[in-house]
Amino acid sequence: MMKETTFTDSYIAPSTIPMKTAFVRSGVALGPVGSPFQAPLPIMMEVEGLRLLSPSQIRELLSSRRSIDEVKMLIEEEANPSFVYWGDLQLGMEKFQLSDLSFRTLDTETVLRADLAEVRGGGIWSQAAKGAVAGRIETRETGVGGWKGVGSLLIREGPKRGRYRLRLEAPPEEGSP
Repeated sequence: MMKETTFTDSYIAPSTIPMKTAFVRSGVALGPVGSPFQAPLPIMMEVEGLRLLSPSQIRELLSSRRSIDEVKMLIEEEANPSFVYWGDLQLGMEKFQLSDLSFRTLDTETVLRADLAEVRGGGIWSQAAKGAVAGRIETRETGVGGWKGVGSLLIREGPKRGRYRLRLEAPPEEGSP
């Protein structure tokens, strides 16, 4: 289930932009693989999404003489909505931005793939702006035969350089605090 959040930024738009938190997970990263000093590091990820609508869709909905609530309901009921996703990852005390993010959820499976750009002092530290990335993450969750969340993480540069195996904690049950 996705939670709706409102983000206000006067540089983007004078009104609020509805975003949905699509994925929040925590767990442990085991590695670096092959190192004699493997230690579990805490890992936390958050992915947000924004539904995309074309200008023609917006014009059509607004000119249909429906109330704003009806327009919102029609947008939310769209059969195959398109989303753009972005997110953050924290490994121990190191922070990364998720870029080139692919996120899909099927009936019993959720797959996330993304490149990593290291963040230091509020800016991107790696060469991500020039097309290079600090690493890559892939996670896969399945609910078949009990919940299971695993993944892999590759960091190419910096103090946490190496390949890690990921074990993700089960998401909270719906309706729990």
